[in-house]
Amino acid sequence: DDAPYIYRTTDYGATWTNLTPGTNGIPADYPTRVVREDPRREGLLYAGTQYAMFVSFDDGAHWQPFQQNLPGTPITDIQVVGSDLAISTMGRSFWIMDNVTPLRELSREVAAAQAHLFQPRDPYRLRYNAGGAQAGAPQTEPVYPPPGAMLDYYLAQEHAGDITLDVLDARGAVIRSFSSAGEGQQQAGGQAMRGPFFAQRGTPRLGKSAGMHRVIWDFAYPGPVDPATGRAGGNGPLATPGRYQARLTAGGWTATRSFNVLNDPRVEKDGVTQVVLDEQLQHTLKVRDAVSEARQTLHRLREAKRGRAEGSDPRRRLDALEAQLATASGGGIRYPQPMLVAQLEYLYNMITSADQKLGRDAFERYEELKRQLDGIKQQLSTLVEDRGTP
Repeated sequence: DDAPYIYRTTDYGATWTNLTPGTNGIPADYPTRVVREDPRREGLLYAGTQYAMFVSFDDGAHWQPFQQNLPGTPITDIQVVGSDLAISTMGRSFWIMDNVTPLRELSREVAAAQAHLFQPRDPYRLRYNAGGAQAGAPQTEPVYPPPGAMLDYYLAQEHAGDITLDVLDARGAVIRSFSSAGEGQQQAGGQAMRGPFFAQRGTPRLGKSAGMHRVIWDFAYPGPVDPATGRAGGNGPLATPGRYQARLTAGGWTATRSFNVLNDPRVEKDGVTQVVLDEQLQHTLKVRDAVSEARQTLHRLREAKRGRAEGSDPRRRLDALEAQLATASGGGIRYPQPMLVAQLEYLYNMITSADQKLGRDAFERYEELKRQLDGIKQQLSTLVEDRGTP
């Protein structure tokens, strides 16, 4: 008997209604294995069958396919865990459908709207590697969802212009922006000491086609500026726990939703409190800006060298300044002495690599390197303003 059998009772079992007659979404030859109701939204049902998964928003009166990227395999059990679905299959192991929060908000009004920004769930501020296969392998998606705030939105039809999604702090200042005109993420892989690794680099590009879209804000501020492009790069410091807003803009339409970023309780148990994280962020932003200044200073210096003749006094003075900024390369030197740009980058990487209470040396080293940078910038300005003899 391959017929599906899901029944509903509203009078404690005195009478029953068949929810799977074979004509309302679940085919007549798809035997059902499991059905669960969402604990947060009454009437939202998830059904696992012999061949696929289905969802109902009206207590089983109608069903829709909910296969997503699940393989074609029997769905033997489903558990709603928080806002995730834990799914067991026959022969294809366990699967987790991450963050079904938008389903709880979905309604006829939302479906009829031209655009909708869903209420984000409150994410925990976590650090971990999402993992994944090597670039070029058959499966290059991360094994786990990347850490961050999942921001979901819906467009009834493809938007003609660009759309933007801004993340704002509690004071309303924009700390991160995503756009449909962005460069998007690139897959990067390589060989580390413990084996091959895979990672996503760059800022996600917003989708603007009709339908549902999800972008993940990785809690990061913009990283140091690349002087060649004038744009901020990756590896930005992480935002601290607190209240944030997501603002979606499509033409003249805009919507804003507030959410909380929660501290990792394991980190807090180790003494890394809100105060510690706030202090770390403020200092890291200073060091990040110093890295940007140093890179831009080096870029400006090299541009200035192009107008100076080899062997001239101004050129020799510029070369001397460059030697203080840039680590030497080539010439058979295997381990050159790191110079100012590299020293600032090293300091930045050290204080952003983990949630930690910064030691006194992190502040003292920054002050020392910043004084050196300010001195070089002053000398460079003098040389550039005083053209002298080319």
